[in-house]
Amino acid sequence: MTGFAWPFMFVFLSLPFLVRRFLFLNDAQGTDALKVPFYREIAGLSNRKGTVDKNTNKLRLAFLFFIWTLLVIAAARPEWTGPAQPVTQKSRNMIMAIDLSDSMKRPDFEYKGHQLDRFQALKIAVEDFLDKRKGDRIGLVVFGTEAYEYIPLTLDLQTAKDMFSELETGFAGPLTSIGDALGLALKKIEGIPSKDKVIILLSDGESNAGVINVEQALKTAKEMQVKVYTIGIGAYEQKVRGMFGTQVINPSEGLDEKTLQKIAEETGGKYYRAYDTQEFLKIYSDIDALEPIESAETFVKPVKELFYYPLGLALILSVAAAFAINRKGRV
Repeated sequence: MTGFAWPFMFVFLSLPFLVRRFLFLNDAQGTDALKVPFYREIAGLSNRKGTVDKNTNKLRLAFLFFIWTLLVIAAARPEWTGPAQPVTQKSRNMIMAIDLSDSMKRPDFEYKGHQLDRFQALKIAVEDFLDKRKGDRIGLVVFGTEAYEYIPLTLDLQTAKDMFSELETGFAGPLTSIGDALGLALKKIEGIPSKDKVIILLSDGESNAGVINVEQALKTAKEMQVKVYTIGIGAYEQKVRGMFGTQVINPSEGLDEKTLQKIAEETGGKYYRAYDTQEFLKIYSDIDALEPIESAETFVKPVKELFYYPLGLALILSVAAAFAINRKGRV
């Protein structure tokens, strides 16, 4: 089917008549002349003195109007639209729920010889993860004492990455509300028609704040058939030298691994333990492999632009007219 993308451009078809009507000039012989740059040269094609009969004048004006019509048609963007064709669209729908509680400031991670706190290590892993999510829709929920939607589901992953880089710990309060975070993530992914909806929940503590308890949120996740992958953050026991000798400390003593494991197992997801930055990167690679790209068939109509045909013809006719004028002028 052929049509025009900008049909409103046809209003300019009347422009030459308006110009002729309101910008009319009388030449020395009393002959009306349209105010165009090369009108007198066109008039000289058959008469070197510029005098033409009425029929010849009408033909020339018709020729100019034909060129103008071609230009207007080109400006209206004629296009051919083909029948709808099925296209396989590859995408995932993922909500990431990230813990921003004060405990994420604990510096028990290391990357390339540098000491990092948990959130700095998390940023490296998440940004690497987003770089590989082309075609996917990613949303972000952040939580501490409260849970907030920070980035709605979007295909604009560069903007999501830029916004994520601006996050800091403590933005949502010092405590940890895992139930609220999971509940909010479920609410934001509820209306998505995709069969395989995924939530990635990251925390380094236990739920000690919020309105929704973890059991309620878990029950809702199972009813919605949403897979939840959980990641527990924090290093294992470490030996630290102090004033009284070497001591063994556990930086992750507040991590509630049992709850995170339960959430993952009962929703069909998987629990991971991120104890260093490299493990973080590996975990996201595993999640990428576990969640195959879902193919959703959509239909699109192929569109082919046709404006260059009338534009090209107008250019050829204009060049031919200019060449004829120039040649006649040398006679």
